[in-house]
Order: sequence, then C-alpha cells, then structure tokens
Amino acid sequence: MAVGEVGDRQWLLPLLPTFPIVLLVLRLWYLSRQNVQTMLLFVQYVSPLGLLSTLVIALLWVFPATLLLTRVLGALLELSDPAAAATSRLAAAARRIPDWVVVVALVIGGLTWQLRFLPLLVMVALSILGLVVRQRAAGVGAAAAATGVVLPFVAAVLEYAFLGPAIVAALREGEPVTFVLLALPPLVTPLLTGPVPAWAARAVTHWPAAVAAFAAPFLVGVVFLRAPILPTVAVDTDDGLLVGSVITVDDRMMTLLDTGGTVHFVLNDSVQAKVLCDAGDRPPASTVDAHGWSVEQTALSWIAPARRPTPPDPRCEGRR
Repeated sequence: MAVGEVGDRQWLLPLLPTFPIVLLVLRLWYLSRQNVQTMLLFVQYVSPLGLLSTLVIALLWVFPATLLLTRVLGALLELSDPAAAATSRLAAAARRIPDWVVVVALVIGGLTWQLRFLPLLVMVALSILGLVVRQRAAGVGAAAAATGVVLPFVAAVLEYAFLGPAIVAALREGEPVTFVLLALPPLVTPLLTGPVPAWAARAVTHWPAAVAAFAAPFLVGVVFLRAPILPTVAVDTDDGLLVGSVITVDDRMMTLLDTGGTVHFVLNDSVQAKVLCDAGDRPPASTVDAHGWSVEQTALSWIAPARRPTPPDPRCEGRR
C-alpha cells in the first residue's frame, strides 16, 4: 500500500468514535423535543452506560451486515475481474476479513436478524462460500461445483419447504416486501456463487457498496432514534395521573418527562402508585408467520427467557 494512500485514510480514524457520539447526542435531542434545557437535564442525569447499551442492542445487526456485504462483494469482484480488484479498496477490505470473523458475523446475524431476513443471510453465506471455494480451487473441481450449484439448490429446496406457507401468506395478505424477502433470495443465490462478466464486475459490486454506505448512517440513525432509553411509567399522584419517562429519582422527588415533552418534578410524598409501562412494545406490522414463528421475530427472542404477556394497565393509557 502506498504511503500517500495511507495518509489519505488517516483522516478517517478520528471519525470512527464520532458517529456513535453524534447518535447519542441526537437521541437526547430527539427525546427532549428539541428543547435545549431539557436536553441538558438529560445529559446531567441519563447514564452513559444506559445509552451505550441501548445503542449496542438496537444496532447489533449492523456488525454482521457490514462485514458480510463487504466480504461477498469483494470476493465477487476479485473472482470476476482480478485486475480491477487489485486496485479496489472494496476488494482490499474484503481480503482483510478472516474466515473466522465471517463465521462469527453469520452466527450473530442468525441470532439477531428477523426471520424475514434469514433467507438473505443464507444467500450471503452460500455466496461467500461458493466464491471463496472457486477462488481457492481456481474455479474447477468437485468442491466448486458442490458449493456453487448443489448446495444452493439443496438450500433452496429446504427454505421453500419451511417458508412455503409464509410466502403464500405474504402474497395473500398483501405484503410485497415480506414476499420478496422470503421468496427471492433462494432463487438468486446460484447466480452469486460464481463470477459475473468482467465488464460489469465493478458496477455490480461498487454500486451496491456505495448505496449501502450512503444509506446505512440514515437507517442506523432512524433505528436508534426510535429505541427507548428511559423507563416509561404511569405515576398516580395527588394532583393527577402522569405518564412519561423517568429521568431521575432521589430521596425527595422524581423528575419525569411526560409524553408531551413537559418536565415534571413530583414530590415523593404525593405519589400514590407507580406502574411500569411497556411503552416500547409496538404491535407487529406483519401478520405472516412460518410454523408459528412470526417473520418479525428473531431466533434470539426464542432462546432468551421472556415474561408472560399481561393485560396493559389502563393507567399507562392515561386512564385510572
């Protein structure tokens, strides 16, 4: 790597911790309803560890998505046009990703991605496997044929056998995005396990990478801005019922931000009851499921212990 190229990239290093900090500040700004005084109150009392924990949980899917997309596009370019890959930063970044990191990314993706995205994950995994085997076997041999043709075909049969009812249900319920996410990846997978024409390789690989790099910060920002960072409670006081987010509690009073963005300082002696609300839980946007597994549910949510659902407390809806 040339010295000038290294110097051109050094300016990126100070920006690496900047993006999470900007996200955290924007989250507080968004939560404070663009009120500077309220945001300063959050800065004083909101735990940085709580913010970082929410950031990690909300954006855990970004790690495997970034690594796997880089690996598959870089491998596709290197196999399709080695001359262009020799000068491509995308291919260079893909070569630096070890195989064990790819495996870890696949495991994390399998646990944290929703069911409707798992066919896409399988597509990427089989594509990486087929491309790497073709690279190391010079594009010939039984291993290349097995990973490039046989394995994608077997995986497609198994996926359609398991997801068939969900695909039909998505079509019947008028959910085109869910239908495409479930039905298209098994068909496309065999096309991504081998090289594309050299004249189209740069466009096929660099354009998706550029679009993903441009859209990722906005998508990450939207996801994190919607993630709850404070507990939502309903507080029954002598003066009425308050529903909002708890900022802090001390031995004299509670500081609470209601749903309208107003900060309340409530004396502890006036509190008659408090109820923790599930304000962060939203009703599912899709009614499609595969054998009882909702397409919006992750494998991790099946493994991790969950409490039994309870009827919502009317006080969380502002009613006594």
